[in-house]
Formats: sequence, C-alpha cells, structure tokens
Amino acid sequence: MPRIEILTIGDELIEGRLVDTNACELSDKLTGVGLRAREHRSVGDDTADMVEALRTAAGRSEAVLVSGGLGPTSDDLTALAAARAFGLVIERLPEALEHTRRFFTERGREMPATNEKQADLPVGCTILPNQEGTAVGFRLDAGSCRLYFMPGVPRELQRMADESVLPDLRRRLAASPPLVATLKLFGLGESEVAQRLEGIEEGLTDELELVVQYRATFPEIHVRLVLEGDHGTPSAVLDELAATARQRLGRHVFAVGGARVETDFPETVATTLDGAGMTLAAAEEASSGALARFMGSSDAGRRVFLGGLVAANPNVLGAQLDAADVSAESAADAIRRRFGSTIGVAALGAADGDGGRRAGVLTVAAVSPVETFSKELHFPIDRDRFQRLAAYAALKLVDRIVSNRG
Repeated sequence: MPRIEILTIGDELIEGRLVDTNACELSDKLTGVGLRAREHRSVGDDTADMVEALRTAAGRSEAVLVSGGLGPTSDDLTALAAARAFGLVIERLPEALEHTRRFFTERGREMPATNEKQADLPVGCTILPNQEGTAVGFRLDAGSCRLYFMPGVPRELQRMADESVLPDLRRRLAASPPLVATLKLFGLGESEVAQRLEGIEEGLTDELELVVQYRATFPEIHVRLVLEGDHGTPSAVLDELAATARQRLGRHVFAVGGARVETDFPETVATTLDGAGMTLAAAEEASSGALARFMGSSDAGRRVFLGGLVAANPNVLGAQLDAADVSAESAADAIRRRFGSTIGVAALGAADGDGGRRAGVLTVAAVSPVETFSKELHFPIDRDRFQRLAAYAALKLVDRIVSNRG
C-alpha cells in the first residue's frame, strides 16, 4: 500500500478554533478508492513550520494531500512555503489570475486587489481547477512524491478532490476500490458488538484478510468489514461475512450496504412506516423535539409524520393533552388520537431530572390501535445525548409495532 499523508494548515486548527473536518473527509475519500492515509498532521500559519512539514512528508510518501492557506490574506502562505520547501520560484500565473477575475466577474463584483495574490504559485506546478471559489489548487512533484494543494474551504476542497486529485491519484498509484460491507445498528454498545463479532474471520483462506472497523456515532454503531488480499470471488465471500455479522448482531441491525450507507435509524423507521402506509405523531418531553427533527430530515419522514407536541415537563405536556396524570403510554395514545395517526409515541424524562424525578430516567411508549409497547431506561448522560437517545429509543418501539416484532 503506497504511503499517503494529509497535511492541514491554519492557526485556527492548532488553536482549536476550528475542527479539522478536511483531514477526515480526505481520508474517507481515499478509503473509497482503495487507498489509505498513513498520517494526519496539522501546522499553523508559520512558513518555517510548513516548509519542514512539507519536506518531511514528501521525503517518505508517494503522495501528500495539503489543505488550507491558499486565500488572499497575509497569513495564507502555503504556496510560498511549497516553493521554499522544494527550491522553486513564485510567479503570478496568468491562468490562475484569470480564474480569480472570472469568479468575481460572473457574480457581478469587482475583484479586490488582494485576491491577485492567489495567482502567485510555484513555477512548474500544474493548476487544479476550483469551480467553487476564488483560489485554484495546484500540484507539484518532489522526487518520487506528488503533492496536491487544495483550499481549506470544505466545499471547495471536496469538489477539487473528487474532480482532480482522486482521479490523478488512482491513475498514478493504480488504486482499486476496496471490498467493504457496512452494517449500522442501534441498541448495542460498541464493546458488545465487538464481542459478538469475535472470530468472524475464521475460515478465510491465507490469501484473504478481514479488517473489522468500528465507529460510534451516538447512539448508533457502524461496523465496516474490509476484505483485503487476493480475492478470487470476493463478492460472495464478503456477502457471506456480512450475513454472518448480521445474524450475530440480530434485530439491532437496521441497515446493511457497501462502503457507504447514508441512511440513519430514524430514516429507516420512517421508510418502513411509509412502506406500510402508516403515520406517526409524537409527544416529546425527554427528546425536546429531536424526534420531530429526525422525521423532518428525510422525504419518508415528512410524509409519515403528522405532527406532535413538545413540552419542558410532564405537567405542561399533560395540560396540552388535557390529561391530569401523564404516563408515556397515556401520552402516546392521546397524541395518536389528537393527530389521527396510526401510531403515537411519547418520550418522558430529563437528563438532569426535575419535579422530583430521578435524573437520567427515560420512559418511552408507542401505541397503535392494537399494540402498546413501553420501556423505562436509565441513562445518566449529558442533556444533548439524552435527548437524542430518547428519540431513538421511542422510534425503536415504533419499529417494533410497524415490523410486527414483539
């Protein structure tokens, strides 16, 4: 596997003012085409630090992906650092200057003089088009290493990576997409998932290696099965591994697919409801409107979600539902009747407790004309995660009804 490094530049990254999403995005894109980043590194807007980082990375890698520092301000020094690192001269390149001027002209604006600086690039570099912003990217070769320089604006970086960087990398490094199966689940902790999948690679031939990767995206767990080696008939082998993993993880798995599975648990429940011709309404205290937000984030959710009520405590919720004594089951049934939905769902409780209730105690219920499910859970976690988990736990009961699972 060729060595590829990612270098992100900017004081805002070093000082913690900005989360470095670009490194993660580039790593994910590399994995998608059969390559892998060996190292991430960030440096501030200091020319000497950048020069050292560029020389070090280029001296041990086949490719280096660099983001940031291509803007028009005085602290945008990446092009200058690249030239100094590899003994090149900086010149104002007409093609790059024309791009920046055209960007402003097409938007009916006059280009500030400071933007001319974005055309000052190392002589001999190859320009990478930027369809989203004022700064072109560029690439240059240093010995056996090729370096790609992209803007730090995520939208600009992502398009440039897709259209210019990754195609060139694949041609140069003969990359091929990996064989990947992804399983998404809700209802198990990461350690229990790992325990259930222990030994799943047994029976593979010596030419094949299975790498199991785990990612916790609260409250979901995402598992990737990456099959490496001389595959022969890989799809059948990978399909069998995915089927075994799904069997071991049981009803907690809500989605299975390839390298990318975009759907989340709320969308999966909404799609199931939509397919069954069923609708949903929600009474939310513990989830503070999170369930409604989740339903509104997908087309299926907007079709099936008829509405709901959000209250800061059960007394307010009871007043809205004209109920003196509110339980999760009674609230779920009342909200179902209020909106005329097939299923009503309720989530009661609070992370920090109030009104004499215990902190972190969550009660959820889902009610249809023929079935009622309820559950009490204890999660002493922060408020944001408690609200998100409350919505998921309520939707888990909805899924039990719509899927006819006891």
